[in-house]
Amino acid sequence: MRVGTIIAVAVAVGGLLGLALWTMQQRRRSGEEYRAAHRLLSRLQTVSRQLPAGLDEVALAQQTLDELSKHVPSQRSVLYVNQDDQLVPYAVKGAERSPFPTLDTSLTQSLGDGKPLAGKGVITSSSNQEALIPLTLGSRLVGVAALQNDASAFDTGTLRQALPDAQEAALRIDTGRLFADVRTAATTEERRRLAREIHDGIAQELASVGYALDVLVADLQGMQGQSLADDIRTEVRRIITELRLSIFDLRADVQPGVGLGSALTSYVQQAGTAAGLTVHLVMDEAHERLALAQETELLRIAQEAVTNVRRHADAENVWVTCRVDPPYAFLRIADDGVGMDSPREDSFGLDIMQERANRIGAELSWHPREGGGTVLEVVLQPPVGEREE
Repeated sequence: MRVGTIIAVAVAVGGLLGLALWTMQQRRRSGEEYRAAHRLLSRLQTVSRQLPAGLDEVALAQQTLDELSKHVPSQRSVLYVNQDDQLVPYAVKGAERSPFPTLDTSLTQSLGDGKPLAGKGVITSSSNQEALIPLTLGSRLVGVAALQNDASAFDTGTLRQALPDAQEAALRIDTGRLFADVRTAATTEERRRLAREIHDGIAQELASVGYALDVLVADLQGMQGQSLADDIRTEVRRIITELRLSIFDLRADVQPGVGLGSALTSYVQQAGTAAGLTVHLVMDEAHERLALAQETELLRIAQEAVTNVRRHADAENVWVTCRVDPPYAFLRIADDGVGMDSPREDSFGLDIMQERANRIGAELSWHPREGGGTVLEVVLQPPVGEREE
């Protein structure tokens, strides 16, 4: 019986080697596709480096507000970008947060002719003077600049003179959107491919090793070597659990129909349950959504933080707070574990999270939690120079 079990383990290990050889063959076959992709991406890189404002859509939106303010002065302004037929605020100028509610659909439809709108309360039905400048590319509405003054009325002629700049801004922002879509699509597909390969390959093979070890441990009851076999079985089970959680990490994503709140809630609850953590979740989202790229980076930061808690903190509880009021967002991950006086030399988790925060212009910080554990916070807000004095 023991001989048969050992053979089963050997067969499973052989399967892992076979998977590795198969993966190498697949990579060779896909070499030509990657060479073609490399040529295209190299050309894109060359072109993007020559662009004066780069391809960051959020930075381009902020730049658009700055340029429009030179021609059409306003006390407060918001740049909305059309994202899957929903106008999402990308930048704010002159205020801490957007002074406008969700733009009414009928109001945005009236911008289809490419002409600006102006008047008292045309957006908020208030006594404020307000204006809308469409950002169009051909007949397509790319975005809208919403302007507001307390008393000074907007001149229709001045608004029309700003239309050429708005159309140029629409081209820049839409180019940034296309670049972001390509990057997101490539990343998402690669994550899904890795999840499939892990699930169908090494995870299944390791499960087979685990079953064989179960038989081996049972066969060695009371005999020399039982303790070692049991330790190996425990370690294999731990690795299988980690692989399953990694697959879940790779598959978790924000999408046009699945926002940050839903994706984060699902992830934290399932990851916390698998790790035996008690999850305390606070989710406060406005009706408007952040840009898809911002939501994605915040989700990845949360995943990395929760993974660190699960693997290293030896915690019993994890507290996750997420508040979103575009273009603002606040994310807080806290635990009651052993704490973290300084990052481990072999850990790149904080560096990865910092890079993701920098990518969307957010501030990341961490500090010890009172009573034990660690607190990590991410704050997304407009640049200091753009806030109201």
